[in-house]
Amino acid sequence: EKLGSFPQTLKFVFSLSINQTHKKSRKMNTQENVQRDERQQQGRLLNDDLKKENKKNFAREDPHLSWVYRPHTVSALFICFGLLVIFAFSREGYDYVSNVKIGLVSSCLIFLLFSMLQMRDGLFVRPHPAFWRVIMGLGLIYLLALVFLLFQNVDDARQLLKQIDPKLGVELPERSYAEDCRLYVPEFPDPWHNFRHALEDEFVIAHLLGWWAKMLVIRDAYMCWTLSLLFEVMEVSLEALLPNFAECWWDHIILDILVCNFLGIILGSLTCRYFQMKEYNWGGVPRDSGGRLETDVTFSQYLPLPKSFETYQWGFLSCPKRFCYVIGVIVSFEIVELNAFFLKFVLWIPPPHFINVSRLVLWAFLGLPALREYYKFIVDPTCKKFGPMVWLALAIAGVELLISVKFGAGMFPNPIPNVVIYGWITFIILLVVWAVVFFTYGDGSKPKEKEQ
Repeated sequence: EKLGSFPQTLKFVFSLSINQTHKKSRKMNTQENVQRDERQQQGRLLNDDLKKENKKNFAREDPHLSWVYRPHTVSALFICFGLLVIFAFSREGYDYVSNVKIGLVSSCLIFLLFSMLQMRDGLFVRPHPAFWRVIMGLGLIYLLALVFLLFQNVDDARQLLKQIDPKLGVELPERSYAEDCRLYVPEFPDPWHNFRHALEDEFVIAHLLGWWAKMLVIRDAYMCWTLSLLFEVMEVSLEALLPNFAECWWDHIILDILVCNFLGIILGSLTCRYFQMKEYNWGGVPRDSGGRLETDVTFSQYLPLPKSFETYQWGFLSCPKRFCYVIGVIVSFEIVELNAFFLKFVLWIPPPHFINVSRLVLWAFLGLPALREYYKFIVDPTCKKFGPMVWLALAIAGVELLISVKFGAGMFPNPIPNVVIYGWITFIILLVVWAVVFFTYGDGSKPKEKEQ
């Protein structure tokens, strides 16, 4: 009687149940948020503890090097200041250009010293965390130089490079590897002249060492073979733009794929196994099960190699998110590969020049920690952002691509054939359709057990 009529009673009871449900829901959400924050905090503390433990273990393994892990910021500051005083006040009689060059080099060295002493540590601790801090500093200097070049025109950029080496600034001669594609020429004194001439090219060694380094970075033979075959397809697709991409069939198949790339991948795999480096399983293909692998505490502790690795499962086909992440790795690697050819073409830098070699070496050392941080971003639920190395690597690749596009405007008179454009569009459409069908109706749609 106090509640009134029957409809009002139902309304009152319904409102009470809704309020109770909302209270329970808010309480559950609050508990879930607290638990998630606790897991993230535990993950961060665990990572910090692992970094500290790695340093302590390194010092215990070789007590003679324990002083390396002590902070030397004050002594380094006084030594640096003393060297600046000596060199700044003892240099007289130099011209303007020499002073500018010495000033820029000294500024870069000061920045690298600051990077070594004050930048945060990454995931790699061998041979020393300071080594990887210097690599980060070098990468940042390279990124800043690329951004500076991006705001110049192509002629000014070439003149700036000429200040580094007076031999630069000269247009490179066009060179094609598909002028005579006969593998055996009987009318020549040396019938195998074409094959021998191609074998003596500097790109043969570059291919071999390049794929050896890529295997150390990627640590998955399946992924390396995918990148290898895809890059050969990219060369055939872009040979209308760059004469260097025009090669004979036996150059693509025999020299590149079956000789240089194959040997580089095999040597890289043997190097990984010799130092017991973890091989990443990008494709989710079942491999031999194993526990924790650790490197030797003798020779390998002084090399830029990780101390220990756990078993990784990338799960390329486990879910659409992982599929897109691995596709992003493939695209990024191909962009870095193509940038090497387009940058030397638009900036007139010969292939064996030390600038090209230095860029490749820097990319090799950047790729090691960058890919490890990228993996951590994928699999670690407590990691909500890119690490500094992977962010730096992606930024460098993007700015290199922008420079190639900006400076290459008008330098490619021959357009890409329509059959190549339509072929790539068809391939991308088929890949997207296959992925949608696979993850919607195929094996990718089946629920999988959660892995720790």
